[in-house]
Amino acid sequence: MRRPAVTRVALYASIAGLIGAVSGGAGATPTVGGTLRVASPVDLRSFDPALARPLSYAVWFPTCSTLMGFPDVTGREAFRLRPEAAGGPPAISRDGRTYVFTLRKGLRFSDGSPLTAANFALALRRVLNPAMQSEGAAWFADVKQIVPTGRRLRIKLRRPSGDFTMRLAMPYACPVPLGFPVDAAGVSLMVGSGPYYIARHVPNKVIVVERNRYYHGPRVHRVDRIVATIGGDLDDNIHAVENGDADVLGIEIARDAREPLLQRYGLNKGRFFRIYGAHTGALVFNTSRPLFRDNAKLRKAVNFAVDRVGIVRAAHASPLWFAKTDQIIPRSIPGWKDYDIYPLGGPDLVRARRLAAGNLRGMKAVLYAAADLPGIMDQANVIVRNLHEIGLDVTVKPMAVDVLNVKAGIPGEPYDMILATFPPPYLDPASMLLRMLGGEDARKPSGNDNFAYFDNAAFNRRLFAANRLLPPARYRAFSRLDAEIMRAQAPWAPLYEGSNTLLVSKRVGCLKVHPVYIRDYPAMCIH
Repeated sequence: MRRPAVTRVALYASIAGLIGAVSGGAGATPTVGGTLRVASPVDLRSFDPALARPLSYAVWFPTCSTLMGFPDVTGREAFRLRPEAAGGPPAISRDGRTYVFTLRKGLRFSDGSPLTAANFALALRRVLNPAMQSEGAAWFADVKQIVPTGRRLRIKLRRPSGDFTMRLAMPYACPVPLGFPVDAAGVSLMVGSGPYYIARHVPNKVIVVERNRYYHGPRVHRVDRIVATIGGDLDDNIHAVENGDADVLGIEIARDAREPLLQRYGLNKGRFFRIYGAHTGALVFNTSRPLFRDNAKLRKAVNFAVDRVGIVRAAHASPLWFAKTDQIIPRSIPGWKDYDIYPLGGPDLVRARRLAAGNLRGMKAVLYAAADLPGIMDQANVIVRNLHEIGLDVTVKPMAVDVLNVKAGIPGEPYDMILATFPPPYLDPASMLLRMLGGEDARKPSGNDNFAYFDNAAFNRRLFAANRLLPPARYRAFSRLDAEIMRAQAPWAPLYEGSNTLLVSKRVGCLKVHPVYIRDYPAMCIH
């Protein structure tokens, strides 16, 4: 077996040039100790790592020690995974299918019980157990065999995958005590393997996170405890942070609430942060239906016809919250490069009409729109007008995003386009390109993530070849594929990248906007 360099990853909700720190002053010594106060209007849905959702990642990060972890550093080094519970990078077999991790000696949970490879094995088996109904099962569907032996964990994959270590750094792979039950309702994990553990939870009132005295890993952990007070509405919680009654807002800020904060604090100046790359807003073409099947010219025509400026404006928020794009992968993903493919400054109707001529077929299209996502219906209205200019009569069918996801995942559903936002399921280019455009996924009988039903033999081969590579070669390969797929086949019409936000009080220093969890509570200090 060979030992590769530690994997580099760029992660969910980062922005180019803003994965940095805001300290308590030049040359200041970071404050250690005290209580970090978090305000949130909503409680977490589950304290079971197998049921983790993005909102809960900021809690899992301090309480969980995964095999590989994200370092508390700034700049591009924040993209480099390092061993966390593992004693070093994994040994990988020559065929790229078998990973062997050796855990550090003396690992313990916060209750003092030993932490071994069996705890990680159980975590993965729970996620993969159908009875658990974990969304993470799709992340680890390529796992064929898990064999723990003392401090050694051997994992065999069905095929090589260069992003496997990055997936193991996410909360689904958080170790659990032996005997931890399988329950689709979720079982609260109240012992920690990271620098903290969940000491108390009163539903819809408070979460208390305390230091784990048995943790001796590399993670920075400055505050003594983290206390999240739950209740009130978003405005109440924003005011609590602004007035100093809380230190961090523990939830995403709605777009209509961002503008006043922008006026008061500016962007990325120590109190209010914007982080691009949270998701890609896009039109997805159903290439299995008569209108767009084997019709790349019409798909390209739509890309030239859509008014990305007008679509962003229709979101009823400042363009500061969106970055117009013509690429599938958002800039938070490693290897992202800005390609000039389709017009971002406004439609090019001359080229659009030329491409559409003779390719409009029935001249009618059905658009499914995720109506409960902010601004989507107004964006759909702009798109209807845009496509009327090239001769397409579009009928919009609004529905809740959860309903849309189920319907679109079943082959034969009668839509021609989908308008929605698409966050990276996990933080590697394969999560967007291979899982949302790979032909293998398009052939599933249900639960399909490839809403375009794009199944191109030549690109399938290249996507799987790229996925076998390790960084940085995989990132370069996927970046080229993003541009080439959009130029040659255009199965999507990407429109914009969304953003996330972070608001903190003036007490908070040592602030690093974490590229995955956004709110890096352990690395913060208070003064």
